[in-house]
Amino acid sequence: MAPDSSHEVRSSVTRDMMVGIAIFATTGVLIGLYLNHWGVVGGGAVLGALLGAGVGRLQAHRFFISVLVGTVAGGLIGWRAGGIDVVPLMAGTGSAVGGFVGITIEMIRGSHRHEREKRAP
Repeated sequence: MAPDSSHEVRSSVTRDMMVGIAIFATTGVLIGLYLNHWGVVGGGAVLGALLGAGVGRLQAHRFFISVLVGTVAGGLIGWRAGGIDVVPLMAGTGSAVGGFVGITIEMIRGSHRHEREKRAP
């Protein structure tokens, strides 16, 4: 008996992928709403969902956390420094910096893990 193909598809979607889709698609929608352009809303949602699914497939949940922390911290700093008009710019900048920090942390953790595996008999 052949396995149910719908069951295989459901099992291949991980929790990290769903979180990535939610975070990145929401970001794309919010960018479109900020620009007040419905084409960007739709395109941002689709491209964000694809990017989020790809990052989630790599099981990079620490990356999502670093992006989220960077977004909130950047938005708060922008609000305190320049008022409400600066919040979208600083939130975007904070999320980019948070992403870079997250990638760097993952690379450092991975290089140490690789060194330990290499030394193991």
